[in-house]
Amino acid sequence: KNKLWYRLYGHFMMNHLINRIIHGGLLGLMGVCSLQAQTLFSPDGGMDHFQKTQRLVLDNAKIDVLYRLKYLEDSTKIQDYTEAQTVLRLSDHYALYTEYYKIALDSINDLCAESKKNARRYRTDWEEACKKCCLVMNFRSAINLEKAVATVQRRGIRNYQYEQPLPNFKWNLVEGDTLILDKPCKKAIGSYAGRDYVAWYAESVNMPYGPYLFGGLPGLIMYLHDTHYNWVFTCNGIEKATKLRSMYLYKNKDIIQTTREKALTACKNEEENFMNLAIDEWGIEVNGKKPEANYPQSPCNMLELQW
Repeated sequence: KNKLWYRLYGHFMMNHLINRIIHGGLLGLMGVCSLQAQTLFSPDGGMDHFQKTQRLVLDNAKIDVLYRLKYLEDSTKIQDYTEAQTVLRLSDHYALYTEYYKIALDSINDLCAESKKNARRYRTDWEEACKKCCLVMNFRSAINLEKAVATVQRRGIRNYQYEQPLPNFKWNLVEGDTLILDKPCKKAIGSYAGRDYVAWYAESVNMPYGPYLFGGLPGLIMYLHDTHYNWVFTCNGIEKATKLRSMYLYKNKDIIQTTREKALTACKNEEENFMNLAIDEWGIEVNGKKPEANYPQSPCNMLELQW
């Protein structure tokens, strides 16, 4: 059963599916639900089928800054955090933010795609990498440092890509100091997309960057959270990039090129109506019949509240 779940992730990389099926109530139907299994799980009818990752390579990373991300999928459940290990990859020209273990998963996937022999040999490694991935960490950003423009990719029921100028966080440097990873840090407050943020930055690390699109402070952001602690980023490592250094976006044909406003509106709709939209988009059937798309709305707590 677990292998089928991982194959679904590998072919579609629809990062919300597993979490929403569990919480949305379809898990009990999986024994009788066809989900068009041969199409979803294995296009060639075998468990050894892997498709090579379609990549747009931007650069090679020089520095990796690791951030432990905690966020609330439902803002009313204040202790029910989802966690992910993320990474900010830096070169002279780009800053790329993504889920850390997805990099390893893509690499193993491409190795498996080379041959069925590799697929059988490395499938266990692939499945272990899947277990470490946060399946609902569904966005990746790449900032062109020279142009101060970010490309953002979001994955859900559909996949979206848009460009935006770097935000103006209107940072205000305030009193306060602490130590994070033995580095003296100072405090700043700012705002972005409907949330107010507190940032702790290290002037001793002369890189004005941070997780996702955050940056613009006189030092690396070491700890960042909104004032209600819905989204919390904690730096848990800075290291020289020595392996799997490729910085890339995906270039799958199904990625919808659109505007920030349209993408975020669509993502919000998919978050809130995930189960109903998934029934139509994926052709879900129960005992040979399409179930009624009448599931109640799900909570939505995207990082961006306004756009």
